[in-house]
Amino acid sequence: MNKPEILAPVGHYEGLAAVIKAGADAIYMGVGKINQRALKSNFTIEDVKEIRKITQDAGVRQYIVLNSIVFEDDLPYINETLEQLKEIGVDAVIGWDMAVLSKSIELGIETHLSTMASVSNSQAAKFYEKMGIKRVVPAREVKLEGLLDIKNKTNLEVEIFIHGAMCMAVSGRCFLSHDVFEKSGNRGECYQVCRHEFDVKIVSKNTGTEFYLGSDYVLSARDLVTINFVDKLMWADSWKIEGRNKNADYAYMVTSAYREARDRILNGEWHTKGWKDLWDRLERVYHREWDSGFYFGEGLFGMNKSIAKEKKLFAGEVIKFYPKISVAEVKIIDNPIKVGDTIHIIGKKTGVVRQQVKSMQIDGKNITETKRGDLIGLKTEDRVRPGDKVYLIKEIDTTDNNFEGNLLTSRG
Repeated sequence: MNKPEILAPVGHYEGLAAVIKAGADAIYMGVGKINQRALKSNFTIEDVKEIRKITQDAGVRQYIVLNSIVFEDDLPYINETLEQLKEIGVDAVIGWDMAVLSKSIELGIETHLSTMASVSNSQAAKFYEKMGIKRVVPAREVKLEGLLDIKNKTNLEVEIFIHGAMCMAVSGRCFLSHDVFEKSGNRGECYQVCRHEFDVKIVSKNTGTEFYLGSDYVLSARDLVTINFVDKLMWADSWKIEGRNKNADYAYMVTSAYREARDRILNGEWHTKGWKDLWDRLERVYHREWDSGFYFGEGLFGMNKSIAKEKKLFAGEVIKFYPKISVAEVKIIDNPIKVGDTIHIIGKKTGVVRQQVKSMQIDGKNITETKRGDLIGLKTEDRVRPGDKVYLIKEIDTTDNNFEGNLLTSRG
């Protein structure tokens, strides 16, 4: 049976450590200004070098995203960046502008075609294959049958999105942000205008009628989820998780869920263990209303707010760690914790440690709960580090936000 690569998003060092721990086979990240997440804090070439060492040590592949529009003034920067990436020895570059693709191929870098190129059929895919492209990420609008055509009628690897945000525009090529804020989504500066509420007016000579579209969100695409039918996607070469702007908790939980799903399918456990517990895991991190995207029909629209089952509250910070006994000295700064609580410990090298609080001490004496200002000893299930942040995880009542039934019945 084919074994799809688990490709995880990385937007910061905490997320990098988190997805490696969660079982990612490969990571994708931006560098500099020519990528679709240029608004957020971005990695430098020096970061790419450092992360290259980290990924090599972990046996994880490293892909660099250069998938924004490239203008004439950008060409020297693009060429210099690609030459630096070649020297570093990254595993692949993901692009769609011909300036990026042609230079990357010329340098002998493995080159993947971004979904921004909107490849929607096998003939278009073959064009890029002749150029020297090794992998294609088809347009997000292509249905399952169309994706299989591209896979079966070319010699290309096919990478597909399996989870995360979707865009209301064709493969993300949108001008709303540019028109409203003069920040182009095609240059990685999207302000997500589509997620907002709108006033719509019908104007005539004599009267005007107004509509307030605060409940329908007709431009806001739902978030993609495939965990309930991911066994139908085992033919793909790579399963891609969207979310370079998301926090480390999101990256860890989502990556671990799909890694476990793939392993269950490969181990013959899918029909016995199923996906319900993995669905629950995904519901615990940030997400809007869910949909199956375009795999079986047309993507739907939904409200722009998270309906996650959990939220995290800052509790404190790790001061010291004693590895022989796996105990962290933690300063409680804000939200107190107690025995039985679920916590996340997050740090640049630690990634995410998700665990239940089983024991705490102050001055060698067991305690069951803390208060602000306490300096405690906390038993941990994994190594943590000084400076790591500790968060209390609280359940949220989402009884009114359960879209599972609608999703499954409407999407097969």
